[in-house]
Amino acid sequence: MRVAGLHLLQPRDLVSSQRPSVVAVVDAEGRLEALREAGDDDEVVAALPGDAAALVVDAPLAVPNETGRRDAEAVLAWCDVPAFPVSLARLRRVHGGARGVALAPRLEAPGRSLAETLPDLVLRELLWEREHPPGAPALPLEEYRTAWIRLRPPAYRPKGAGRARPEGIRAAWAILSEALDLGGWAPAGGDDWAHIADAARIDALCCACAALRAVRDGGAWSIAIGTPARGLVTAPADRNLRERVALHLARLRAEGSIAI
Repeated sequence: MRVAGLHLLQPRDLVSSQRPSVVAVVDAEGRLEALREAGDDDEVVAALPGDAAALVVDAPLAVPNETGRRDAEAVLAWCDVPAFPVSLARLRRVHGGARGVALAPRLEAPGRSLAETLPDLVLRELLWEREHPPGAPALPLEEYRTAWIRLRPPAYRPKGAGRARPEGIRAAWAILSEALDLGGWAPAGGDDWAHIADAARIDALCCACAALRAVRDGGAWSIAIGTPARGLVTAPADRNLRERVALHLARLRAEGSIAI
């Protein structure tokens, strides 16, 4: 079994050939098999392994609403997870369009699950699990919430007009190295463009990590919020995060605030 993660460039980023989309392929044991760069949609599809049991992307794949936000982001917000509102209007304004929505049908394959994730949430949960293994007893809710709010993932994406963050890239790499066997891969460094490419690889590896957790042990230590038609978000999750998501899902459903 193999899974894949995809860092997908948005339309405005496609104007620079130096900013790649990246596919990370991981086997069932968490060993990195490939990090492949891709440009246009055809190259992205060609870079994906045909037998991947799960594919997770760091871009919206389904956006049913013109304005506002999706149900998945509403639930995540109640779990103290920063998640920008996702709507077609915002994607056009901020990113120049919704590339993931248009590409989603081509990412589907028989027997393959398809979902989105938030790389920052993946890294944050992996940081949390350094001290709180997934199967450990859950903390009292307020104790967990206080500790969770204080925990932040490293900032590794370009800042401002393309300025790289090499220290954050190395910190994110160190976190992922504990969850995946990266087979000796490490950020190459160099100029700003090299760091920006490494940041894209980190995003793809976060997506692959989320895909692996979604299929390993039947997804026992993963969350899945939403539906394919309304936006499905997955991420690694210990008992604390799983229970908190379940709590807010039940509450928001009872209020009629969400449709998932």
